[in-house]
Amino acid sequence: MKKIKMNIDRKTLVVCSLVALLFVVGYAYNTFTSTNYTSIDYTINPMEETATTDTIETSMTSSIQTPNVAVIEDNQDTQNLESTSTFFTEYRMEREKNRSKERQMWEDIMGSETTDKSFKTLAQQELVKIVALTEKEMIIENLIISRGFNDALVFLTDDSVTVIVDAKELTSTNVAQIQDIVVRKTKINAANIKIMKKD
Repeated sequence: MKKIKMNIDRKTLVVCSLVALLFVVGYAYNTFTSTNYTSIDYTINPMEETATTDTIETSMTSSIQTPNVAVIEDNQDTQNLESTSTFFTEYRMEREKNRSKERQMWEDIMGSETTDKSFKTLAQQELVKIVALTEKEMIIENLIISRGFNDALVFLTDDSVTVIVDAKELTSTNVAQIQDIVVRKTKINAANIKIMKKD
């Protein structure tokens, strides 16, 4: 019986010790974390608070990377480019329309049963010439553009050439380059080559 009582007393002693230890630790923790921060003499100036907020916002804004965006300040240049592009496109279409009409005329002559044989031969030659002129115009235009011009239009006949280029200015060097291309591809005399820029 005494042995059981001894065991109970030891258990009680251990429990009481643990409770006392927890109380001490709790008190120490509470004392450490309950420092009165209002006793610290530090006040925030409203102007400083605003400045700090602005600084934070600026820092956050500068840290956000914005994509590179090309901003066009003046639409005049864009309108001029569109107008020039339209000019060259429309003239090419007009040239092709006229050539198509001419081809159709010669093809009708060749297909007619009443047409004289010699005239049919002439019609065939003219069709070959039209195809050759169209091909040369395309080649010359591409060669001129390859020299750094934005665009070019070429109108060929049997003995003359008219060239219109998309350029802000035409220097004597530019003219010489274009003349050289045209002469090499057509064998037409330089005096019969007219070169101008689209205004």
